[in-house]
Amino acid sequence: MKTNTVLGVALVVALLANVTVGSTLPESGLLPLHGVIGAVVFVLAVAYAYTGRKFRPALTLGILLLVALILQAALGAAILSDQSENPVVPVHQFLGWVGFLVGLVGVILVERAARKA
Repeated sequence: MKTNTVLGVALVVALLANVTVGSTLPESGLLPLHGVIGAVVFVLAVAYAYTGRKFRPALTLGILLLVALILQAALGAAILSDQSENPVVPVHQFLGWVGFLVGLVGVILVERAARKA
């Protein structure tokens, strides 16, 4: 199995774990775990983009996920700074699910394209 395939699967699993943990907040008290998994997802996205740098679709997907994760982290920090009813919370949750779906579909499409190339 290629390195990029393993990283892609790990990235999708970590994105799903992060979205799942994030959807239980704030009742669950798992905010530190949510942050740690988010950092792991960021590192995996960097590694995915780096290992796929010679194959343009993998590099593009990695960069797209990195931009989405940076935006997601900024929104999460904005939520933490203001604990009252924050209109950013639904956007943060929506982007989390969109990021997971983009990662899942993107990794599948990149792997199919890599097999054909």
